[in-house]
Amino acid sequence: SCLVGPQLEIKICTLGTVINRIAYPADYCHLEGAGRQSQPMPIRWMAWESVLMGKFTSKSDVWSFAVTLWEILTFAREQPFENLSDDKVIENIGHMYQDNKKHILLPIPVGCPREIFDLMCECWQRNEASRPNFREIHLFLQRKNLGEYFHHL
Repeated sequence: SCLVGPQLEIKICTLGTVINRIAYPADYCHLEGAGRQSQPMPIRWMAWESVLMGKFTSKSDVWSFAVTLWEILTFAREQPFENLSDDKVIENIGHMYQDNKKHILLPIPVGCPREIFDLMCECWQRNEASRPNFREIHLFLQRKNLGEYFHHL
């Protein structure tokens, strides 16, 4: 979840998870598995390794960040993978795990610069080590912002 502070700074946290589950129950799917109690999880925003293996790292956060960025660029008019049922989302995640090239990614939002979408696709790499870290993402977005600034001068 993202919180916005009084100086418009963004804080990424898990505090909103309980609130979100109550406010947006359709965004959560109950996952069951070996040694895991059924818990509602926002699978449409989660990296494959988090859904299938319960592995949560800064690289899985990078994946979720890219889905959130996708949402921002669609003006939250679409839910990630809204044309797929929860079962189909999990099946798609399974294709990512199997690395059989049958998985689908989110489409490029209308009006999204190609470089930004390419960044999102990097964040959705199957191999966690191939995903950028938050410092790299921050630097990339800063450069894009400065480029736009100088372009308008």
